[in-house]
Amino acid sequence: MIDKSAQINSDAVVAETAQVDAGAFIGEGCRIGENVRIGRNSIVEAYTEIGDNTVLSPNVHIGGAPQDIGFKKEPTKLIIGKNCTIREFATIHRASTKEDWVTEVGDNCYIMATSHIGHDCKLGNNVIVTSYVGLSGHVHVGDNVVLGGMTGIHQFVRIGKNAMIGGGSGIRKDVPPFCLVEGNPAVIHGLNVLGLRRNGFSKSQLNNLKKVLKIFLDRSVALDNAITAIREISDAEEVIAFADFIENSKRGTVRR
Repeated sequence: MIDKSAQINSDAVVAETAQVDAGAFIGEGCRIGENVRIGRNSIVEAYTEIGDNTVLSPNVHIGGAPQDIGFKKEPTKLIIGKNCTIREFATIHRASTKEDWVTEVGDNCYIMATSHIGHDCKLGNNVIVTSYVGLSGHVHVGDNVVLGGMTGIHQFVRIGKNAMIGGGSGIRKDVPPFCLVEGNPAVIHGLNVLGLRRNGFSKSQLNNLKKVLKIFLDRSVALDNAITAIREISDAEEVIAFADFIENSKRGTVRR
């Protein structure tokens, strides 16, 4: 159902089962999936794809141009996955031309009110972005991450899967997977035990990660040696994932 006061560009494709409320705007190059709801006065500005069953609350603004002074109005994209919720006054920008021309939000994400996701960001599945969080450009966030309210994340930072960031944090370096991090500057406070249990991690996996974190947080051990020691713990998936993340970091990782 499309309200008669909504504005939809002739180039946009809107599924028959979608609902577009009063005052909403859907611009050029947009693709709106099945059972999507676009709330009152929300704007889907341009070149945006929204997956099935995603809901935009009133006064959301997504698909706007990147805040990049080098941007020349190229048709870069924003892709939103299935079953997402995007709450009021949240903003998500399309990509610049400096990566792959796509900003992307995975499936089952919950983007809370007044939060911002900048250009070229990549969010995995089941990510929660709490109110007043700001993601600068080119931030990559793994699956099952929770970002606490009023957290600011520097551009090009990576947040590893199953991590949790406490509210009011300043994130300037990569955050290892599976960790609980908080502060400004951020420090590791241990494993994200509650989140890991909720996501089905076994006692054996948690024990492996406890060993991993003990080695990683020992500042008397050089980082290269710590990675080697971590790999020697086990060939379990979670151990390899942690070691690979640290080894591939370009910005350096939170390690206090």
